[in-house]
Amino acid sequence: MKDGRKKRGCRSSLALILTLLLLARLAGATEIRAAAQWIRLRKGWIIEQLHLTRKSVPCQGTYAYALERIDAQELLEVVAGCLTRWEAAERCENEASRLSNLAGKQEKQYVAVDGKTLRGTLGHESVTQPSVHVLSVYEVRTGVVLAQRSVAEKENEITAVKELLTPVYVRVSGLDG
Repeated sequence: MKDGRKKRGCRSSLALILTLLLLARLAGATEIRAAAQWIRLRKGWIIEQLHLTRKSVPCQGTYAYALERIDAQELLEVVAGCLTRWEAAERCENEASRLSNLAGKQEKQYVAVDGKTLRGTLGHESVTQPSVHVLSVYEVRTGVVLAQRSVAEKENEITAVKELLTPVYVRVSGLDG
């Protein structure tokens, strides 16, 4: 992933920051403040388990600053790719031929498209601030979001989904042999 922060003054890698935030989220932290506190309370254990050379962890401001400067779509693609590879490895075990050629006896994958209005997400903005509308494409069985983008309030979701559904995600049954 591209780190949007300036190199000068960066003490923690983006990979470490995202890993720590993921651990905190898996533990139930839903806000950056709570995640930073969770990480700070487990600092010794985290440093030991991750074999960190620094004896400190980032502060709440560092997490917020780093998250403001990353591309959410790129992060989504990286995480979806990691989960997809992990799932493929679990399904295929050590059979390298099945990993490289995912045809054959692989289960069919189904994706769904869902649009949501994120209400209450802009509590710091004025009352006249429009809500954020997000269109997501996700894999049904695992719930992994494959693609996501915001859409205009009056934009038709059906026309917006065309750019999200690429040939990578869609294979028409009966046309592929």
